[in-house]
Amino acid sequence: MGMADTETARTRAGWMDMLRGLAVLLVALFHIQYPVAERVPGTPDALLRFGEAMQPFRMPLLFFLSGLLLPRSLAKPLKTYTAGKLRGLVWPFALWTAIVVVCFEVLWTDDDPLRLFTDVPAMLMGWQHMWFLSVLIVCYAVAPLTRFLPSWALPVPLAIAATFIVSDGSWAEYGQKVLWYGAFFFVGAAVSRYLHTWQRLHPALPSAMLAFTVVWGYIAAHDRELRTAMGFSTFLISLVGVLGVLWLAPRIPRIRFLEWAGRGSIVVYLVNLTAITVAFESIDALGITDARAVVTILCIAGLALPLAMVPLGRTVLFTWPAPPAPAPARSGDTVNPRRTPR
Repeated sequence: MGMADTETARTRAGWMDMLRGLAVLLVALFHIQYPVAERVPGTPDALLRFGEAMQPFRMPLLFFLSGLLLPRSLAKPLKTYTAGKLRGLVWPFALWTAIVVVCFEVLWTDDDPLRLFTDVPAMLMGWQHMWFLSVLIVCYAVAPLTRFLPSWALPVPLAIAATFIVSDGSWAEYGQKVLWYGAFFFVGAAVSRYLHTWQRLHPALPSAMLAFTVVWGYIAAHDRELRTAMGFSTFLISLVGVLGVLWLAPRIPRIRFLEWAGRGSIVVYLVNLTAITVAFESIDALGITDARAVVTILCIAGLALPLAMVPLGRTVLFTWPAPPAPAPARSGDTVNPRRTPR
């Protein structure tokens, strides 16, 4: 890879991290806003509306960005690809599912104290906010098929299939999430080949897409059905916003803090809602009613603590350590094939 290609790759990684950081912080703020509104009378309605306006775009953007990196991941041998996903996705999913269940069992004691531990289907589907990693694991498990079936052939059928799931059962709802968010994941994989072309497009179309996104976000903020429905039409609308932001990203001044948060996005995501729930229950248990104290505690739990833990992103709390690479042979060493262990 030449110097120009290296610089391009670094620039691309920078704005991708920035978008990922923005999306995960919007998720964190969204998780804070409802506890604040419930415990602080007079919470500005605009705060809730802003979080709800972002709802059609936050999680689709995270799945899309993961899909953008899929071709690079699939370029690795299948064994290396699988091991990487087991360490970086399956391990934190399993560990934090256990952490979440233990925390919430302690907080939500009832007549059946082991109820959460015995609800295996709920844990597999991703209990509480863990659904994101669960769905992402399914996407990566299916992804090797794109070596034989092109990525662009998957999003439309997946989004259409999501439209026809109308059952209220937990597995049906989970299947709808897999199909709908999987469509964004594989759109990202398909777009990765044309990313440079898209970002060099004349501003007219992307600007119109961004304007539409702002208008739709405002409308969706006032209609729960519009911002939560998972169908083909809402897939297209959310995709318009994601593609508009994708075009805009390299034109935004670099925000190092967001890039840093993006590189630790899994930490922020996993810690955020868990800490908020513990903080919320503690506020009730301690009888704290002062508005400033409530807001401070929830912001510390939902933002400060997750961000403070970002440096732990490479520890066993969030990824299983990779095996040490074999030491390179020293100059002059020779290998006798007859002595090589078989």
